[in-house]
Amino acid sequence: MPYVHRTVVCGETVEHRKMYSSRVHSKEVKPRKRSSEKETSKRQERINERVAEEHLRWLINCNYHYGDFHLVLHYWCKQVTLEQAERDRAAFLRELRKAYTKAGKRLKYIAVLETKHMTNVHHHILLPRFDAQIIAAAWTKVTNGAGSISFQMLDDRKTHAKLASYLIKESRSTMRRCREQGIRRRRYTCSAGMAKPEIRYQVTKAETWRKEPKARRGMHLYRFDDGSEYKSGWHEVSGWPWQEYYEIKDTA
Repeated sequence: MPYVHRTVVCGETVEHRKMYSSRVHSKEVKPRKRSSEKETSKRQERINERVAEEHLRWLINCNYHYGDFHLVLHYWCKQVTLEQAERDRAAFLRELRKAYTKAGKRLKYIAVLETKHMTNVHHHILLPRFDAQIIAAAWTKVTNGAGSISFQMLDDRKTHAKLASYLIKESRSTMRRCREQGIRRRRYTCSAGMAKPEIRYQVTKAETWRKEPKARRGMHLYRFDDGSEYKSGWHEVSGWPWQEYYEIKDTA
């Protein structure tokens, strides 16, 4: 009675997800009762968001490390449009690319645009560590002094699951606004040529998986916000069970 074991190696984190597939699932494992078509559509939206969060988390873990920057680019004006914000972001990144190149460094970025109803439009951008004054000056130049910038250094937890979750949540308002206007849009944008995770799928011939996973030698399990070292549940549409946990490389 096999199940599928997906392994994702990204940076110093190895993510594990064990799940059943319609191709290899056990007939002994019963899926939950399927919901109505309307409820299924809502659940499919949650799946799409979860998958987007997974891909963003892997991208961050592969390309950013302790000490790199999470920037928030603010506007003072409440009337900045989505189109103007996108033009400003492109101009800001062009300025930074020149500065990074001059310093012999490569610019790698991930950008999320937030447009919540009760807040000014603003950008979230991840960058490799660099001179903060040069970065701030680039945003001042683009906005003609009509904006500000906040800096936060990435922590040393080796997996940035919470950051990826936060950024995807911040993108919801922008995605909703674009859907209302009939505009197709990505939840985040990133530079080309970034490191990608190594993803492997293995069909495991076993009755089921271990209820409480254990880390391999030289690694430890990531602890989620609720204190648990693994998550489990039921697939939003198919109803099949799954289990997920992250291994983190021990510090030497």
